[in-house]
Amino acid sequence: MKTKLFSKVAIWMLNILIAQGYIHCSQCGKISAGLAPDCDFPIMGGTTEDLILINYEDIESVTRNVTNKQIIEAITILSTTHGFKFEGKNESLEPQANLVKQRYADAYDHEVMFVVFLNTPVAKAQIEAMVGGKLVAVVSNKHKNSAGDTSFEVYGLGVGLYVMELSRIVVDADTQGAYKIILRTPENSKEANLPNPLFITDYATTKAVVDGLLV
Repeated sequence: MKTKLFSKVAIWMLNILIAQGYIHCSQCGKISAGLAPDCDFPIMGGTTEDLILINYEDIESVTRNVTNKQIIEAITILSTTHGFKFEGKNESLEPQANLVKQRYADAYDHEVMFVVFLNTPVAKAQIEAMVGGKLVAVVSNKHKNSAGDTSFEVYGLGVGLYVMELSRIVVDADTQGAYKIILRTPENSKEANLPNPLFITDYATTKAVVDGLLV
C-alpha cells in the first residue's frame, strides 16, 4: 500500500517538474522554418481521375531523396509485374490523410476512396483479389507548383492499404450501380508519415517515373 502511494506521489511530482520546465522531455519534432501561402501557385483541391495501385509485396525497393527522406524519387517493382491503373471519372477519386494521436506516438491514417465503373466477371475477380490484398496507391493531384513537387503522392507506402469498405448499390442514382471502394491504413498499424511526395528533378521527369510504374 505504501509502495503504491509513493509511486503516485512520485508521478505527480514528476508531472509538476515537467510542467514547470525543470525537466525537459525529448521531442522528435522541431520546426525549422515558417510557411506562407504561394500566391503565384495557390493550393488547389482535387485529383485527376486515374489511380495507380501496386501490390505491396511487389515493391522491390524505394529510392528516397538524400536531403528530405519524405520525398520518394523512384519505386522499383519486381520485373515480373507492374502497377495497375484504375480509371475513374467526375472526381470519383478521393484520397485523404488524418493524424492519429496515440499514447506513445504520432501516426497517420491514409485513405483512398475510388469507384469502379464496371460489373463484369473480370472486374469482380479483381475487386475480390483487392479485398484479400495489401496495396500502395499513387495519386496525381491537380495542384502543380513551379517546382513540380506537389503533383504526385504515394499513399500506404509504409504499412500498406487494405480494402476496409466495399459497396455496390444497384439503384444508386449517382454511381448507377458502380462499386465504391475505400482503401485505408489498418487499425493495428499506422503510417509514420503523411503521404509521400513522389518527385525527382522536375514535373516531366517525375511523370516519366510514374508512367514507368505501369510498364
